[in-house]
Amino acid sequence: MKFSFLALWAGIAAATAAAATRSEFNVVDYGATGHDIHADTAAVQKAIDDCTRQGGGRVVIPAGTSITVGTIILKSHVELRLERGALLEGSPRYADYTRFAPQPVSFDPGPIPIMGVLVYADGSDDVAITGPGKIDGNEMAYVTKVGPYIYTCVNTRPFEVVLKNCRHVLLRDVTLANSAFWTLRLLGCDDALLSGLRVDGDLRMPNNDGIDIDRSSNVRIIGCDISTGDDCISLKAVPLSEGITKDCENIVISGCNLRSRSSGVVLGCDVGGLIHDVVVSNCVIKDSHRGVSVRLSLGGSIERALFSNLVIETKIFDPKWWGRGEPIQVEAVRWTASSDLGVIRDIRFSNLICTSENGAMVWADEPGHIDNISFDRVSIHIVKPSAFAGGQQDLRPTSRESLPTVATSGYILRQASGVTFRDCTVTWGPNPPSYFAHVLDAVDSPGLMDAGLTGDAAQPGMPAKSIR
Repeated sequence: MKFSFLALWAGIAAATAAAATRSEFNVVDYGATGHDIHADTAAVQKAIDDCTRQGGGRVVIPAGTSITVGTIILKSHVELRLERGALLEGSPRYADYTRFAPQPVSFDPGPIPIMGVLVYADGSDDVAITGPGKIDGNEMAYVTKVGPYIYTCVNTRPFEVVLKNCRHVLLRDVTLANSAFWTLRLLGCDDALLSGLRVDGDLRMPNNDGIDIDRSSNVRIIGCDISTGDDCISLKAVPLSEGITKDCENIVISGCNLRSRSSGVVLGCDVGGLIHDVVVSNCVIKDSHRGVSVRLSLGGSIERALFSNLVIETKIFDPKWWGRGEPIQVEAVRWTASSDLGVIRDIRFSNLICTSENGAMVWADEPGHIDNISFDRVSIHIVKPSAFAGGQQDLRPTSRESLPTVATSGYILRQASGVTFRDCTVTWGPNPPSYFAHVLDAVDSPGLMDAGLTGDAAQPGMPAKSIR
């Protein structure tokens, strides 16, 4: 009997020690069934809470499991792992979301709108979302009208993933699909690796940005495949940042395939702080409204950005989407008449092959806001593949004329200083419409060095370059 008693206690101690050192927490073991949103939300959250309480580990949604939840909160040292065939779907009921983030920009008087969040973390260290499974934002629950080119939605829609003030962040291999608002937002984070993500957004869903890097630092976005209605990858320093005042800095984007009804990669436009030290390289952007864009509408600034080794194909889509088929856009235009406006400077484009329905645009509201823009070995071939009207430039967001009529030229410069070209070409497709014009159309652009830009005008007898 004495031996049996000691053996029993030894077994209990061993089991307790095993539980204390447990590193994997299966949500099914916590009662997730896929049949009750509230119960499944509680089950996933309990697994996360136990995982972080015991020092960290992996919370697993097993293969073939499909569960629908409201907000779940990631915590320090937790990896949320979605195995192959696993689905974590956002609730169709907005009331099930219990964590919120403010709308990033608002000029309306009164309270700032807030948006729910499906997967949320605030102040967590060493967090990860991994695996070949899927997180789905359940976008159609927030669509009120299905249009041929863009949906109409309710005003209040949830973010899919928001990580705020987190350090040492990893997202790898997971699919983020069908977001009702921004898909993945890093706000005030440091040291993040986003690798091999598939962002499968609806091309008709407004505001479903793929990846938003907002006032975050030391972020690497590597080898991702992104298809979204709104911008695929957007770098921001928004004014409504919940008190976070960090720069958006030290960002590397490489090896991505991008498709959008807006921009493939955009720096801006909602910049109330600083964006600087950015490298975008070795990406393919196709079937998009814009290729790469550096846009400033507020009082912040954007500087020291390199874009290299890119293949870009753009065309014009429905005008409800911002853009007019530009492969490259650099723009400093006030959002409202009273908005401050900062500076875009030291931006380089190198080794780009572009086929597009519009030319590159470097456009400022007034002198002093765009400086030192260089183009090196950039080829632009302009064609007319779409049935949408051309011969316009898109300055949105702005209180001035948003779609001014401006002939399509290879490069359109307005009040930009220090623009230089080296080994750049512009060519035209067959049967150019009458509004296809010059290789270069430049107005009030001091310090222009255009000897390295060659090509013929689109129309017979028209000068290749118009510099005024």
